[in-house]
Amino acid sequence: MQQYWEAKRNHPEAILLFRLGDFFEIFFEDAVEAAPVMGVTLTSRPMRDGRHPMCGVPHHAWESYVSKLLRAGKKVVICDQVEVPRGAGGAGGAGGESPQSIGKDVVRREVTRVLTPGTVLEEAYLQPSRSNWLVAAHSRGAEAGLAACDVSTGELQLCQLPAERLPAELERLAPAELLSPPTVDAYRFDHERGRHRLADVLGVRFATSIGADEAPLAIGAAGVILEYLRENQVQVQPGLLRVGTYAPDDVMQLDSATIRNLELEELLRLVDRSLTPIGARRLRRWLWAPLRDVETIELRLAAIDELLAGLLEALRTALRALGDLERLVTRAAQGLAGPRELAALRRSLEALPLVAAAAGE
Repeated sequence: MQQYWEAKRNHPEAILLFRLGDFFEIFFEDAVEAAPVMGVTLTSRPMRDGRHPMCGVPHHAWESYVSKLLRAGKKVVICDQVEVPRGAGGAGGAGGESPQSIGKDVVRREVTRVLTPGTVLEEAYLQPSRSNWLVAAHSRGAEAGLAACDVSTGELQLCQLPAERLPAELERLAPAELLSPPTVDAYRFDHERGRHRLADVLGVRFATSIGADEAPLAIGAAGVILEYLRENQVQVQPGLLRVGTYAPDDVMQLDSATIRNLELEELLRLVDRSLTPIGARRLRRWLWAPLRDVETIELRLAAIDELLAGLLEALRTALRALGDLERLVTRAAQGLAGPRELAALRRSLEALPLVAAAAGE
């Protein structure tokens, strides 16, 4: 079991899927935890020191089972074969290697993916019309700082706010995954530590360039986000990471009770005529965070007037050829885009000049 235990030792908090032949198998307490979530049978297998719990899923269908674990808030590690077994002839997990032989076999296995609810990039794990926020947040005295990153679209937003308003802001963001004390050690939110992480990733003296000098707690939270992405094998592409700051006073804060009482989900279903997932995500964000600044409201209304004056139909026609460009670009940059997605990316890039022309640019 040497390869198994090495992977588990490096990721003790995750559910480990270990490739054996045609199956990914899960052992010990991981199996007890994962089987009911995935809807598979918990069984046991003989090992040197007796029988132990296990369950398994076909290797060609692992994504559908992992999506259930991610929706349940679990972290998942995939330990796959990185070379072809000697004498491989289609033997399944039960008829090929056995748990007793793990460690003796020459087949090399490595951790190939680390998946958490807030760091997934694959389309199968994401909702097209919703942002998938990974949020780091902490407070110090009367102030709090947070950083919200949608890894799938390459967006990182920083915010410093009164500590009393942090719970409402977290409700509004509804993060897929939250990093905060005590789960994350408080020292990791240090301002200087965060500033160094941002400089390492972006290659610039970052805080001044985005107006974050007055947001040291948010800078510390951003550092936690970037460290977490690195730990979970997510490559941060500086040219594809859009970073900015926002102030909670820019918008109305709507808590979950207000969102429910206003029936915003029902309203969204009625008014959403978005032609792209990018537009659907933006519309949801606008509805969940109504503007307060009069000048910004007037600018948005002026843009609507301009569209209605003659641009709308041509722009809608051009947008129909545009896919989820944000997420397609991110998956391609991470080396996770397949042929179908690369073709969709090509079509979307070819459509951009038409969109620009329709917008009058």
